[in-house]
Amino acid sequence: MDPARQHIIDRLEQSIGLNIETVSSSTFERAIRHRMEALGVDDMAGYARLLAASGPELDRLIEEVVIPETWFFRHQEPFDILVDQVRTAKAQARPLPFRILSLPCSTGEEPYSAVMALLLAGIPPVHFEVTGVDISKRALEIADRGIYGDNSFRSRDLTFRDVFFRRTDNGYLLEEQVRSLVRFCRGNIVDTTFTASLGVFNVIFCRNILIYLSRDAQEKVLANLFHLLVPGGTLFTGHAEANLFLNTPFTRSPDTGSFAFLRPASEKPSLVGFPGQQDDDRTPAPAAALKGWPGPARKPIPEPGPDTATEPGGSDDDTFAQVMHLADSGRLAEAAAHCQIHMARTGDPSARWYYLLGVIRDSQGRTGEAVSLLRKALYLDPQHEESLVLLALLAEQSGDHDRARHYRRRARRILEQG
Repeated sequence: MDPARQHIIDRLEQSIGLNIETVSSSTFERAIRHRMEALGVDDMAGYARLLAASGPELDRLIEEVVIPETWFFRHQEPFDILVDQVRTAKAQARPLPFRILSLPCSTGEEPYSAVMALLLAGIPPVHFEVTGVDISKRALEIADRGIYGDNSFRSRDLTFRDVFFRRTDNGYLLEEQVRSLVRFCRGNIVDTTFTASLGVFNVIFCRNILIYLSRDAQEKVLANLFHLLVPGGTLFTGHAEANLFLNTPFTRSPDTGSFAFLRPASEKPSLVGFPGQQDDDRTPAPAAALKGWPGPARKPIPEPGPDTATEPGGSDDDTFAQVMHLADSGRLAEAAAHCQIHMARTGDPSARWYYLLGVIRDSQGRTGEAVSLLRKALYLDPQHEESLVLLALLAEQSGDHDRARHYRRRARRILEQG
């Protein structure tokens, strides 16, 4: 690889933990080209030198590479669980305010959704406190402004928009009542010094960021998230990120319809050495939940039209990425249908398709079917690390510790073989 390009990649990984393989090549190339044009630099070596010498330029490049993809009430279930938890804390006279963190918060839709969910449930603002953190100055400026276009309203039920927004010439303006209840700040999720300064929280939303990080960065972030939670606190993560938690002190929440993990209320000392545990039965997390994940989509996949029997088009890789994006967007039934259509049409599906459908079935609470699909993936590819890791997680949840240990050891051997 060209040394200048490698320097740029290394700079991004060192600063924000980005695994460049999870970002589409077109996004990466476009980001560099835009910055070179803005600076009037003709060659990549010259740009790499400028990047090495300028912190502000690194911030500008990050703004180009990181593409926000969020909307209000993205997946309703976590917000329903949040409301129940705040009500329970109030009923049990636990310490209030109940602290909620959205990290990264992007352009603000997620933390604002938390506030609106609580207000709609009749919970007084004095009982909760919401913080939103992101590395992007541009995204935080949008969040602070509180004006949103149609793309931010993709949930099925838009009643909240009539209650909390006012239509203007520039878009939908969020009422000051909601905006005043979120504290935004800029920070880096990989930076332990920064995250430690935030205090601790009862609930953290950290969805769909871990899959874009290098393994080292994943380990740092998971450790940071663990210490940001109060004992018994809840972490909401993305659909594609569940098996990254197998090797951690987190436990899976009984709210299985949602990808939620808990910091145990009571912890064994051997489980909290985060990161770098030496237990032979603990397997390092894979660098990403899915191999070949293409990076964040610039536009959402449109809702299906009348012909629901058609699948996303393009190559097998493109189709896989689009179906995974549907699942990540919470459209699980649709993603499962597309999986089945594609697998039937090809007649010879690869292990990753069985794995993807297994992930979807698990997220729908259909654990038995998920296990069967993951075993089929292993039949096709006995070295399929992601299937082994998720099977270990599911076996552990069911109380089959011997089988879980077997799967973890198989996964470890694959990692050691390189």
